[in-house]
Amino acid sequence: MIELSDDCRLAFCVGVGGVGKTTFAAALGLAEALRGRSVLVLTADPARRLADALGIRGLSDLASDIALPERPGVGELHAAMLETKASADEIIRRAAADEARAQRVLDNRIYQAFSNTLARSHAYAAMERVHEAVNDSRYDLIVVDTPPAQSSIEILDAPARLVSFLDQRVVRWFLQASDASPQLRGGAIAQGLLRIVAGESLVSALTEFLTEMAFLRQGFSERAREVRELMRSPSTRFVLVSSADAMGMEAAKSVAAEVQGRGFELAQLVFNRAFISEAARACDDPVSYPERLAALAPKLRRLRVSLSNEEKQKRSNIVAFCSEHGVAAWALPEARRPLGDPSALVAWIEQARTVLPHT
Repeated sequence: MIELSDDCRLAFCVGVGGVGKTTFAAALGLAEALRGRSVLVLTADPARRLADALGIRGLSDLASDIALPERPGVGELHAAMLETKASADEIIRRAAADEARAQRVLDNRIYQAFSNTLARSHAYAAMERVHEAVNDSRYDLIVVDTPPAQSSIEILDAPARLVSFLDQRVVRWFLQASDASPQLRGGAIAQGLLRIVAGESLVSALTEFLTEMAFLRQGFSERAREVRELMRSPSTRFVLVSSADAMGMEAAKSVAAEVQGRGFELAQLVFNRAFISEAARACDDPVSYPERLAALAPKLRRLRVSLSNEEKQKRSNIVAFCSEHGVAAWALPEARRPLGDPSALVAWIEQARTVLPHT
């Protein structure tokens, strides 16, 4: 059975799209809940696949309770989908010293465009939501389903980016443009030109937005520091999810390099569609074929040999990858049917095989 160590409080599932990352995140959360833990699975992937994996109609920024199979000692499973605007608004309210300042930011049209559309605002909101969840005493474990590949890297970089933006000299220069000192007159000229090109109202909105955000900078800095420390905590795990074919392995190497290049340690590897389940094999070779299908028997046997060779190659790929990174892996079978409810997820993850690196 797939499980994390008891000291793990936060697990990031990272990887490219189309490899079953969201389904695995749901399965991992379910497995831990069945062990008696209270788990929140949070998806930052806007594709809305987590609800499908759990067999529910939809998810929102507020956590939903997921019904679990009846077993002794089960915990709780909750799931939520990041809604960037709602999360960003809550971040502003927490960071602002008073409601009036928060409302000025929330009403600003530059902020509204930023919080609704920019990918990096989604990434920052995701990490803030993670921080909030980890500090919520209702949960023992947070499982984060990150967006595919590059967007998941955006999330890993997010804590420092907003603070870095507010620290940029050009922002300070713009805000001080009305100062009469000679060294800042260039900023006033630039503001004047921008007003001619973009219009007075847009420049005023931008100036107001940057001014208010500058006042919020300290709060953002403190949160960013806390999130960075959280991501490097011994209680945080990074789990790389991939397929086991040649193309999947190349993509996995790229994601692993991005994660490790930021100083994070890969704690576990997961390779989906790595083998054919025993239940599926039992149907491969019936004792006798109906007469009308007899002509297909040789083709079916050749297909079986081909699939067996493919499975051996995948296992070889997994062992090599594990050995290169010094990390164990879970290998999961190809799902025979869509996994759209907790019972199906349980049946799937119970077939997981552990693959150890060669030493």
